This record gives sequence, C-alpha cells and structure tokens, in this order.
Amino acid sequence: MEALRRHTRPFARVRSTRGFSLVELLMVVAILAILAAVAIGVTPGVIQTAKGQSGAQQLASFLKRHRELAISRRRNIEIAFTLPNIVTSTQRAVPNPPAALGPSTVLETMYLEGQIGYRKFPVVGLDTPDAFGSPAAINLGGANPVMFTSEGSFTDVDGNPINASVFLGVPNQVSTANALTIIGTTATVRTFRWDGSRWVQ
Repeated sequence: MEALRRHTRPFARVRSTRGFSLVELLMVVAILAILAAVAIGVTPGVIQTAKGQSGAQQLASFLKRHRELAISRRRNIEIAFTLPNIVTSTQRAVPNPPAALGPSTVLETMYLEGQIGYRKFPVVGLDTPDAFGSPAAINLGGANPVMFTSEGSFTDVDGNPINASVFLGVPNQVSTANALTIIGTTATVRTFRWDGSRWVQ
C-alpha cells in the first residue's frame, strides 16, 4: 500500500503544477460570457412577471383566507377594494345588514406589495376567460358592499351571488399584468397572468 502511495505522488505533483491550458481558460471565459448575456437579457422580464404573480397570489391568499373565516365563524365578512392597492376585510354585525353605527369589526387591512396596484393596461384589451366583464380594474358587477357569506358564497348586501374581476399590475410594466376572478356561488378565486397575447392560469 505504501509503495502504491509513493508511486502515485509524483504524478499528482506533476498534475497540480501543470495548471490550465490557454484553450481551457478561453472555454471557461466563453461559457461565462454566454451565461452573463442570457442573464442580462432575461432577468428584467422574469423579475417583472414574478412581481405581478406575487401580488396576485398575495391578494388571492387574502380572499381565500377570509372566505374560510366567514364559514368557520358563521359570519358574513365584507371585502372592500380601495385604490390604489388596499383591501380590507370587515366582519359584519348581526343582524345583517347592520345599523349605520352597528358593531362591525375590521379584521384586516392589507396593502399590496412591490408597487402592485389595481390597474388595467390599455394594451390588454381582453377579458379573462371567465368573462365577467372588464370595464375597470375592479369590477364587482355594480354591487357595493360585497362579502363572503357564512354559506361560502360571494354576494351583494341582499345575498345575491355576484361574479367579480380584479386586475393588477405595476405602472408601465405590462408584463406584471395579472387578474383574479371570484365566482359568486362558490366564492372560488382564480388567478390569471397576461402572457403577452392572452390570459393564462
């Protein structure tokens, strides 16, 4: 065994002192240059798309959480979307609708992060595949207020199910365009991303 170690040491020393050839170094530099060029070209678009999707997921999580809360507490929870980027949940008093000065309780106020706000882009003229109408960034079918009910639906103040669309994005960055839809009867929240030509889930 010792003889084998003595035999291999000179070769290891020769290999370590040899270093890299010029061809090997040029290949490594060329590969790094290609990777850097790809990263510079792709990164801004990828970051913008991720930012838009993050905002949509943040809002979707808020809505789903409060739908579950309405069911578990057996109370109607009102949702208010306020420009440019605020969403508020309020537990409505019993009886419902409450009196003007009734004891409704604000549960949570959330601000969308990363410059994401309620916004429609002129170049994105198409409605989402759910086709709930898209004249404005926040489309609640003309209802106000709107709420998740204890039965798990999304309704107006009279208990009529309503379908809603909410559009999101960062100013002047079309690649951040995202949308959420809420299906009234089941309060199912769906998210969509604009891929440059159409809405995709």
